Amino acid sequence: RKRALLSDICEMKRRKLNTYGESNSVKDVPTNTDSALQFLASIFPVDKFERRLPPIVMRHQIYAFVKSRTEVDKHLNELRKKNEIRLFKIGQNDDDQIAVVYLKDYKEHVEKCCSNNEAVANFMNVVYDCPDISFSRNVLLKDYFLREENITELIQQGVLCARDVGSYWLSIPRVGEFVKTFLYGRRATLQYVRRTKYKEILQSELVQRKLPRKCLLGILYHVYDIIGNELVTRIESPTGAVLRLQPELLQNR
Repeated sequence: RKRALLSDICEMKRRKLNTYGESNSVKDVPTNTDSALQFLASIFPVDKFERRLPPIVMRHQIYAFVKSRTEVDKHLNELRKKNEIRLFKIGQNDDDQIAVVYLKDYKEHVEKCCSNNEAVANFMNVVYDCPDISFSRNVLLKDYFLREENITELIQQGVLCARDVGSYWLSIPRVGEFVKTFLYGRRATLQYVRRTKYKEILQSELVQRKLPRKCLLGILYHVYDIIGNELVTRIESPTGAVLRLQPELLQNR
C-alpha cells in the first residue's frame, strides 16, 4: 500500500511537470538539477523505441531550467561520484554534446543488450568503481586487468567507443539510433521556428505542433533541446515565452 501511494505521488508530480510545456506556466517548473533531470527522463519515450534505449537526457536540456551552467555541471559531477548517473559523449564532433543516464537504467539496458556476455558483465564492475566518462587503455589493462581481446569485445558490444589513440569513451549500446532521431527531430523543430514570419514563435504554440513520424522523441523533448543548446533565445512576453531563432541559423536548412 505504501509503495502504491508513493507511485501515485510520483505520477502526480510527473503530470504537473508535463503541463509546463503545454500551459507555459511558471508554476511547478523544475528549478534545480535534480528535478529537471527527473522531468526530462520522464518525457523520454522509451515505449516508442520499444525499450531498445534507456531514458537519455542531454546535459544542455537541463540548462533550459537552471540558468547557472556551473551549478548544473557541479551537481551532475556530484551525482556521478555518488553512482547515481553516468555521463556519455554523444557524436563524433568536437562540440560538447554530453548525455546523462541514470546508472540503474544504464545497468538494466546493458544487461538486456549484452546478456550472458562475460566481458561486459565484468566491465560493469569497472563502471561502478570508476565514474569517469572515458577510460585510458593503460588503466583498463593495468588497474582493472582487462585484456586486449576484452577491450575489443566491449567496443563490439557498444559499451566502449574509440576516443583517440589509447583511450575510449564510455558508451550506450544502440546509441546510434538515438543520435539519428535526435538530430532529425531537432532539425524538424527548428524548421517550425524558421518558417514563421519573424523567425519566432510562442513556446506554448510550438509544443502543440506535431513532428514527422520519424521524430520519435516528441516535440517537448526537442523544445528543451533547442532552448538549452541556445539555438533559440527564450524571451518572456505578456502573452507567454517567445522562442526566437538565433541569427546565425536563419539561413540554415
